[in-house]
Amino acid sequence: MFSLISVQEAVNLKKEAILGFPVGSIAGGKPVLNGGGAGPVRWTVFLLCPFVFSFCVTCIYLGMRGVMRLGGFVASGGPYSIAHPAPDWIWIFPVSMLLMMASIFVSMFASSRISGPNIMALSWSALFISLGWNFVEFGFGIGMGGWLAPGWIICAVLFAVMGLVPLFFVVRAFIKHFTKRSGFMEPSTAEESVANGQLTWTTSILLQFALAGIGIWLGLLIFGALS
Repeated sequence: MFSLISVQEAVNLKKEAILGFPVGSIAGGKPVLNGGGAGPVRWTVFLLCPFVFSFCVTCIYLGMRGVMRLGGFVASGGPYSIAHPAPDWIWIFPVSMLLMMASIFVSMFASSRISGPNIMALSWSALFISLGWNFVEFGFGIGMGGWLAPGWIICAVLFAVMGLVPLFFVVRAFIKHFTKRSGFMEPSTAEESVANGQLTWTTSILLQFALAGIGIWLGLLIFGALS
């Protein structure tokens, strides 16, 4: 059976094909979810994902700074003398990367029945913008004598583009949905959300940001203790 679509729908589909992902949706999932019927376990998993992600990104961010201070590369083992031996905490990198990727994929699965805002949609931008700042700081020698590193400056530009372009679509999607509401949750739909096992938008977004903040704090604390 064939169906007709409007010109606007066709244009939107073309945009999605060109961008490689739906407009307003990136690696961390859609900015605003429209699921239903999520139970306590699924909500718990969904809310823990921003915590795990922010913890891992913090460890990667700090570990990256440590490696860049050593010249940008380290090594260990082998029969030859190593100019930049790897620090003892270098294992944090692969572990944090694996856990970070796991949090993104788990969030996409857990969010299938969630309704409301999803800050994990910011994960791609958060990763590249935060790591890109390291390239900016070390590339321009901010606070380190002012020497320039062209290679790191180029990386800073690339990371900025990779982080800011998706951020534009995510923020636009958030604004589009927020402007359709009176506050984060209209009174008439708040009762329906609770009845359907959903949190109100206000509660959901506050919990997500709070857990993400705790993840950053814990990452700073643990990385500082290990390094």
